[in-house]
Amino acid sequence: MKFFFCIFCIILFISKTENVFSNNLIYDVNNVEIKGNINSSFTNTNLIEAAFKKAFIVFANKTLLKKDAVSLYETKSKTIKDLVFTYQIKKKETNSNKETLLILNIKFDSKKINNFLAQRRIPYADISNISITLLPILIKEREIFLYEENFFYKNWNKSRNKKKNINEALIINYNLALESIEDLEYINKFKKNIDLINIKKINSFYGSDNYALLIIYSTDDEFKAFIKTSIKDKDVDRNINLKIYPSDEKKAYVEAISNIKSEINQIWKEQNLIDVNTPSFLDFFLEIKKTNDYLKVKNILDSIDIIENYSVLEMTNSYFKIRLKYRGKVSKIKNKLMEQKIDIQIIDNIWKLKIN
Repeated sequence: MKFFFCIFCIILFISKTENVFSNNLIYDVNNVEIKGNINSSFTNTNLIEAAFKKAFIVFANKTLLKKDAVSLYETKSKTIKDLVFTYQIKKKETNSNKETLLILNIKFDSKKINNFLAQRRIPYADISNISITLLPILIKEREIFLYEENFFYKNWNKSRNKKKNINEALIINYNLALESIEDLEYINKFKKNIDLINIKKINSFYGSDNYALLIIYSTDDEFKAFIKTSIKDKDVDRNINLKIYPSDEKKAYVEAISNIKSEINQIWKEQNLIDVNTPSFLDFFLEIKKTNDYLKVKNILDSIDIIENYSVLEMTNSYFKIRLKYRGKVSKIKNKLMEQKIDIQIIDNIWKLKIN
């Protein structure tokens, strides 16, 4: 009996260890690369703490609005170190310059991070991976360019941020809209008033949950972009001014792609902000059909980051009444539960859940 119990404990430990380093888009920062000369004044510990600092900046850029992220860049190393839940050294080597190179996976403590942000009244974005169908239109000296004649269409997915470890943005996958004669004809109808285009009438967007129309104006003395997005059924428009390099058009265009992507990131984050200072509560009834239904739901609740805690208020043979304390909007918690294949019925504001 003791033998089987030991085996069980070992298996449980291994599974827990794997879960610790399972990917979490919000609190995990993986493949952080750091290097330095190890000596009496700069130890291996100092190098690891420098990696924590680098990872913290990535976390801030990834989950916070730009102004809030910038405000945290000077956070002290001691404070950041306390926010780290655990880390894993994936690689350690010495290069030709006798520098020690480390590559780490770093996991921040969700509760400590939330308290840290709450004290500073900074909301964070409960982000997830999304795909956006994109149609960029370039208007250069009053002439419209689409598809292969359009620098932005041809190079949108070729552009990569050289400082990806520091300025890593959200993981947004862009799918360029397919060439469409109908779209070309529709857009040409608005040649003199391109801002009036209704993105819901773009043929290439049909079947896409998230899409964006970019209208980029380029002249000798003006360079700007008008962004029309529909993400998760919410429409947001944005105007941004872009920098002109009179003697280097390509540089201006490449930089513009980076800035426009950053702006779309901001739009996505703004729609997913969670105020850590104002938790909400939700009571629901969990229908019990099988003996392990509660354990399944418990594992799901434990895996959802915006849930702070939960408790069982009532328990019978046919149902559990559970109270959740969570952050964010009720629609967010509903979507996260449904993503986990939980069926939800709401009748007269009473929530009833069951495992599918």
